[in-house]
Amino acid sequence: MSFDETIIHGGAPALCGIKPACLFSMNGENYFSGLAKLRSWQADFSKRKIYFVPLKKDAGRFLFFVYDKNLLERICKIPENRNYLLYKNYPVQKGFAAVLSELLHRLAVNEDFPHEVGLFLGYPLEDVVGFESFGAERFKYSGFWKVYGDKENAIRQMNLYKSCTETCMKLLASGLSVPLAAKNYKVNKNFGGIK
Repeated sequence: MSFDETIIHGGAPALCGIKPACLFSMNGENYFSGLAKLRSWQADFSKRKIYFVPLKKDAGRFLFFVYDKNLLERICKIPENRNYLLYKNYPVQKGFAAVLSELLHRLAVNEDFPHEVGLFLGYPLEDVVGFESFGAERFKYSGFWKVYGDKENAIRQMNLYKSCTETCMKLLASGLSVPLAAKNYKVNKNFGGIK
């Protein structure tokens, strides 16, 4: 996949404002080939408070955390989520910037993903805690994440994310840039599409 395709494939729901964050990896060669584009996109996306954070994982790979600041802040302010993050030793009392900084630090230095990353990716707290407790057992459904709680709502969300990604990939293939593909995506009652 090209740099642009990798960004859309891994990050479309966050770039389109329907998911608080996306997390995906990219090889170094692909990353460096698209670095100038990424820098030019930053200004456009930051107007909508959507940000790219590339984290170097090793010599050959980069981890991308793409997030919608407004959606992610809302997720972090939910009382149950705040309590969970406090339990996980996040500095919630210092505000959103401190919580985000702690997450990015953990993603950069840990070999494995911290379990709580699911919360930042928009997964229900019940499913994040369920995966921590049971791993790959006792889940009701498996898709973008393992579902331990509300299966029907989770499937609706997963279908929305999938539709968004497919639509944005088609827009990209039609000749639109990544920023234009994200701007042209509109959510409709049929879980995504072009308006």
